[in-house]
Amino acid sequence: MPNRQVIGLRKPPTPTRKRGRERREKMIKAAYDLLCIQEIEEISFRDIAARADVPEGSAYHFFANRFDVFTALAASLSEDFIAAHRKPVPASKRRTWQDLAAHLVDVGAAVYQSSPPARQLLIGSKTPPEIKLADRVNDEAVGRVMYDVFSSYFDIQKTEEMQRAFFFFIELTDLFFSLSIIEHQKIAPAMIDEAKRAGIAYLATYID
Repeated sequence: MPNRQVIGLRKPPTPTRKRGRERREKMIKAAYDLLCIQEIEEISFRDIAARADVPEGSAYHFFANRFDVFTALAASLSEDFIAAHRKPVPASKRRTWQDLAAHLVDVGAAVYQSSPPARQLLIGSKTPPEIKLADRVNDEAVGRVMYDVFSSYFDIQKTEEMQRAFFFFIELTDLFFSLSIIEHQKIAPAMIDEAKRAGIAYLATYID
């Protein structure tokens, strides 16, 4: 996959010293904790540093601004999706490729439902566009895992186009999750079903 650069976001160097790495992780954890109790637009860089017990002046050694912290958190949250999708799939959930696709939607919905910060940061309507744009790179990584899962159970095309289709599958199903958050303040079961219909219909254009 081609690398993408996000305009307007500076990627600070990863600290090499243990204390620096620990402080950086504390700030990411602080952002997660704050998103559990506050709206994203209410959280400042100072709030994150204070929650992490890191002096604000020192915090700038690790992140340029709050958007950098949230971008790092988004990348961390994507690892939760990757881990969830790598778990063994029950036989009843892979009798057909459509069953497996529906299962993948359920897995994603379950991660969102268990993580208020993931809902707010990744599919919330108030997330700044630069963070959502950066998260597309994370979705590509999750899509590659989905592709690997699918290809381990079904004979699908071994092409970059097919792999890319799973990225679009994520974007499509996340749209329904996002609409559900806007309309119901949660991921409603009916919207999960709609996400499955849309995702399966899309994949059917690639899978015989």
